[in-house]
Parts: sequence; structure tokens; C-alpha cells
Amino acid sequence: MKAARLLTGVLMVAILTVVLVSLFKGMGLNMLLNVDAFVIVIGGTFVGTLIGFPMRRIKSTAVNVINSFMEKSDKDYIIREIQECALINRDSGLRILEDKVIEIKDDFLRLGMNLVVNSYSDNAIRDIMEREMTNKLLNFSSSQNVLKTIASLTPSLGLAGTVISLIKMFKSMNSVEALAPMMAVALMSTFYGVIAANLIAIPLCAKLKEKSITTEANLSLIIAGTICVNNLEHPTKIEEKLRQYDDAEETIGFKGELRTAPASGYLR
Repeated sequence: MKAARLLTGVLMVAILTVVLVSLFKGMGLNMLLNVDAFVIVIGGTFVGTLIGFPMRRIKSTAVNVINSFMEKSDKDYIIREIQECALINRDSGLRILEDKVIEIKDDFLRLGMNLVVNSYSDNAIRDIMEREMTNKLLNFSSSQNVLKTIASLTPSLGLAGTVISLIKMFKSMNSVEALAPMMAVALMSTFYGVIAANLIAIPLCAKLKEKSITTEANLSLIIAGTICVNNLEHPTKIEEKLRQYDDAEETIGFKGELRTAPASGYLR
């Protein structure tokens, strides 16, 4: 898995390098890095994003984007942890399981095992964990909205920078020397807008969407496993049941319903 990710990263960097070299071959650094065009596109996008979203949502989006590139708990790890918790619960009881809960790295699984240790019913466990799951997925959805807004703003502001520069050019038609920098701003504004939208914002939005799907699948798995542990099912039976979960089915999530009740910080 790690080797495949490393190979993908190296291949992506290599292809991107070739593309950038092909695009910017023969262009000087001064022409590529145009401060005026950069301020129009990036500064305008930042202001527009602040108007549409509070700062805490923008910060949360940045955190989600960073976390989406970091390795998280996979399906096999979740199943192993659930099996171990089930074995402890069957053989040693809730008191020993409580000591195990502290060692669990996954926050959502730790929440579920805390509910088991505190003798919650199956329905209560499902309701609490579904609400927590909904909040996590809504967080991903809100972050995607931020990136979609950025993807919409940057090309528009790039076009606006081009129009402004063209207007200035018409006022300076008598001076050829003044036309060159204005033309540079006009062209680079559009270029920055297109690159920021199509090479940064849209791919990152797709990355968060994929992360949301994977997260929903894993959280659904944890909920099912937690119920099994609470019912004192055998670890082997639990593994067989959880292995039957298909990622495509899990992405639908709870019969297509998402409950939006707020989380209340249960048993952290």
C-alpha cells in the first residue's frame, strides 16, 4: 500500500513537472510571476471566500485537505481492533475492555467501545454513533462547498483582471511602453484563475469527496462492529460479518438517510 502510494506520488510529480516545463518553456520568471495578476485573483478569491464562509469553516477546510493526504485507519485495522475488543469483552468482561479502550487510536471506534463499556443498549449506541457520523460527513460536505466556491471565483476574477487591464490599455494606446506590462497582467490574470480552479480547487474537492466516501464506509463498519461487540458475538463471526460489507453499499449509508442531530460530546 505504501509502495503504491509512493509510486503514485512520484509519477504525479514527474508528469506535473513535464507539463509545467512544456507550458513555461521560453517564458521568463518576471513574466510568469506577475504580482498584480496574483493579487487580483488570489486576493479577490480570499475576500470572496471570507464573505461566503466564516473563518472557522475555512480553517476546517484546510485541516480536512491536509488530513485527506495522510494515512488513516483502514478496513483491516478496524476489523482487527473490533475482534480484539470482542474477545476481551467475551472472556474478561467490561472492566478489562475499559483498559483496552484507552489504547484504541481511532476516535470513532473508541467512542463506540466507551458506549459498550458503559452498558448502552444497541439502539442507543446506534443513535449516538450515527449522529457523530452525520456530523463528520457534514463537515466534509461543507469543506467541499468551500472548494467549489473557490473553483468558481478564481476563473471569474481572472477574467475580471483581464478586463480591467484591457480597459487600462485603451487609455494608454499612445504609449507602447505602457502596453506591455498591462498585457502581461491581462493574460496572467486569466492564467492564474484557470490554474487555481482546475489544478488546485477542483482536484482537492474531488479528494475530499473520495475521503468522505471512505470515511463513511469505515464509520459504518465501526457501528456494525460495535453492536456485535455489545452483543457478545464471537470474534470469528464478527469478522465474517464485517468482511461482507461492500464499499459500494456502505457509501449509501444507513438506507440513504442522514440524521442531522448535533453531537453532544458523548463519552470522549
